[in-house]
Formats: sequence, C-alpha cells, structure tokens
Amino acid sequence: MRIGILLSSKEQFAQAGVRIRYKRVEPSLQRLGHTLELIPIQNLTSSATWVHDVYVISKCYDARALIIARLLSQLGIPVGVDLFDDYFSQCADSRFVRLRYWLRALVAHCAFILCSTARMRDLAREYAPNLPMHVMSDPAIGTDAVAIAAAASSKLEAAVKRRRIDVAWFGIGDNPNFSVGLSDLAAFGSEVDRLRGFGYDVHLEVLTNRRSMTPDNLAALGRLATPYTLEEWDEEREHEQLSRSLLCFLPVNARSFSRVKSLNRAITALTAGVQVLSVGYPLYEPLAPFIYRGPRQFLRDLRDCKLAVRPETAQSLADRLNSLADAGQEAVALTEFLADIRHASIQFGTSGVIAVVHGRQANGDVHKFAQRLGALSVASPFCKADLNYDVRFTFAEEGEDYNVYVASKKADLLAPEIRPMLVAHGKILATEFKKIRSRTVVPSARIGISALAALNTLGGDTAAYPMTMGDVAEIMKRLFPDLICFYAEESTELPWHTTGRNLGTTREVNR
Repeated sequence: MRIGILLSSKEQFAQAGVRIRYKRVEPSLQRLGHTLELIPIQNLTSSATWVHDVYVISKCYDARALIIARLLSQLGIPVGVDLFDDYFSQCADSRFVRLRYWLRALVAHCAFILCSTARMRDLAREYAPNLPMHVMSDPAIGTDAVAIAAAASSKLEAAVKRRRIDVAWFGIGDNPNFSVGLSDLAAFGSEVDRLRGFGYDVHLEVLTNRRSMTPDNLAALGRLATPYTLEEWDEEREHEQLSRSLLCFLPVNARSFSRVKSLNRAITALTAGVQVLSVGYPLYEPLAPFIYRGPRQFLRDLRDCKLAVRPETAQSLADRLNSLADAGQEAVALTEFLADIRHASIQFGTSGVIAVVHGRQANGDVHKFAQRLGALSVASPFCKADLNYDVRFTFAEEGEDYNVYVASKKADLLAPEIRPMLVAHGKILATEFKKIRSRTVVPSARIGISALAALNTLGGDTAAYPMTMGDVAEIMKRLFPDLICFYAEESTELPWHTTGRNLGTTREVNR
C-alpha cells in the first residue's frame, strides 16, 4: 500500500509532530511492504501526481485540503484527515470559526479520520460520528530496557557525584492561538525552584523554537529563581540535552488544546533514561508510576538513590512504552485499518465545477492551487488581494445587488441560459472579463449590505459578511451548473460566519 501524507508545506517535514508520528513508523511500514511519503499538498496540481492508494491530510488547515479531498473522493481514492490539535471545541471563540467550518466541510469528503489520542477521537466524533476512526499513538523509539537502565544509572551517578540536578525542558514554546509552551514553563516554574535548597545545584536548560523567544516570554522566564540557559531547538541538541539531564520538566495546563496532546515528549524523555516531573493537568497518567507529580517525591527518591526509572524498573517501563507506543504495533494497526478503508471505499459525489470563494484575506497558494486543478478562484466583495481571479464580485454602486465579473476564458462553464446575458467589460489585471448584474439571475438582493461593507471597518465587514458570502455562493450556483463552493478565509481577526448554508458538502456530515 502506498500512503501519501499531505502537508501544507515542505517546512512542516521537520516539525516534531510530523517527525515523530510519521518518520518513526516509516521503517516498520516498509518492513510490512508498504510505503509512506510526505508530500507538500501544493505538489498535487494534476491527476498525474495522484499515485498513492490512500491519502491523509495532516496540518493543512486551508481550502487546498477541501479541493483535493473533493477531487480524490470523486475518483474513489480514499482520503482522510489526521487531527493533531484541538482547534475545534472552542465554540465560543470566534477565532476558530474558519477552522470549525474547514473540518465540517472536509469530513464530508473524507473516508476516515486518524487521531493522535482518544480524546481527539472523541472530539472528532462530534463532527463526523459515523466516519471510521483510528487512534494512532505517536510511536516511541529505542525502548530497550538495558539501554534505559544504563542511561538512568549513569545520570544518577553523575548527579550525586556533582551534586547537581540538570533539568530539561524542550519543545515548541508558543502557539499563535493559545498561551502554552514557555508560558506554561514560566507559570509552573516554581515547581523547579522547589528542587533548590536540598544540597544540589539546579540548572534548567530550555530548548525551543526561535519564534517563541519573544520579549514577553523571556521576561516571564526571567522571574524564575532557578538559573537557566535558552537555546534554539534542533534534533541534535535535544539528543545531547537528554543524554546529560537527570530530570525532564513537563508542565501541562488544563486548556482543551493541551488535554488532547499525545504522550510523545514524556516517552522521548523516558526512553533516554530521564526522570519526568509533570505538574498541572495529568496528561501523562498512562505512564504512571514513572511520572513524578511533584518535586518532593523526586527529592526523596533522589536522596535514597531509588528513582522511578532505574535498572529494577527498566523492563517494566519498556513493556509499558511498547504497549502504548510501539512503532511496529502502530504500523500493523494502521495498515489493517487503511486496508479496510480501501476495501470499503466508494465514490462520493459527481464531477462538477469547484469554486473557492475568497473572503477578507486571500491565500495566494490556495488561489494558484485551485486554478491548476481546474477549480474557479472567486473574489468576494471583501477580497482586496490583487490576483488573477476567475470570477470577481463587487458591490454595485447603485442598487442593492452585485457586479459579477466572469473571466472570458471561463464563460463556457456558465449555464447555457446565462451566457447571452453577459456583456463585455474589458481587462482586470491581465484577464479579459465579462460582466453581469446579480439581480439578473438572483433577484433576492440584501438591503443595506453594501452600505455596511462600504464602511471598510471590521465591524461593518462582520455585519455584512454572513449574508454577502451566502449571496456569492447562491449566485455562483445559479451561474455554474453542478457547482460546489468552498470558503477560503485566512483572516484571524474577523469573526466570520455565514447564514447557515452548508457550503462545501454534497452529503450529510453525519452520514
């Protein structure tokens, strides 16, 4: 079986989630006779590139995922989505409306869902309760009891001899939407401070991404009583850090975003023979009794030279890790699940025109991707980006309707009865257009909407957005037969929504 993992860009190949989840399981898949390939979604610009037996969309939260899922499902090629992060349960947070829309629209064209944790699976069921789902744990690497025992003994011996506790924290230190990472480290940092004063020097080493090293985060870390060093993360530095650290500090806040995270950081530390102190939300409870929940017990065990991870417990730890995150077992379970999906795969929907309607902020990659795959790239009245769209909408200067400009080269896709209604308009940028007024085809204009949008303010756009974007979709479906519309909105400041039209789906999500 040839498995294609679709990512938003090649830069994501190095991200921890992708590296741990897919790279670690790839050798086991190969031994079973399967292949796994990481693919930037932008590379799938023609059907000649669709050479895999099954596709998984991973961390690509834009309309490109919707387009490719629709096209693949039309051909009966099974496509699914792998959900890592919870951007979908915060129903009162308007910043995530676009992502909740994305997931609802996407699962309508998916044959399955993968999840990294059972909690994420439970959330996914709220969006697609009848889709087959599989929990694929992030696989561990190097779960060798002898190696774990040797590493743990060496670290303990060095710590006692030097009277020094080296504490590691590693990982992505920020998130555009949530206070996590370094903010958690700063918030729970007093737990590291409590290790001091018991006859050991305590040194904290932080490895994280450069983007997270903001003045606010650095100022928060500066309030720690424990001396620390801060370096940019890379895989080699992480390996070196864990090779010399006695303890790994993993605080977890109780946000829904954090509660669905996988166990991979604790597993990575434990397989290196490092003790783990995790405070806050009990994310790593499945790894008990190898996780310290407070510094006091760790200090008592250190005094007695009887830490949680030691030669006597190494085999039990290895067994636990293998039961939770063995790469071979994960590979077998994944391929068996996907084989069942392939066997049951059916063709969804029929061929027709796909339109991507750009909102207040357009994504150039989405625009190019849509056009290369034969979809229409449509500028709504809110869209200001200078791109060579196939269809453009503007508010009419007089009357309560829209000017609709259709690229001449796309006129043959219009409904036959519509074509005679268009008049020549001329060029916009490098493209020749024809024009039609929306009331000619859809007379239900919205009173006052253009005046709201003309304010050119966030408030005006927010008020006008739902009806306007609904109008655009309705007009497009009247102009182009068998059309399916997807929204493409990149704005994170606009609390956008629509009038409830189920755009982007041809069947019920709860199938």
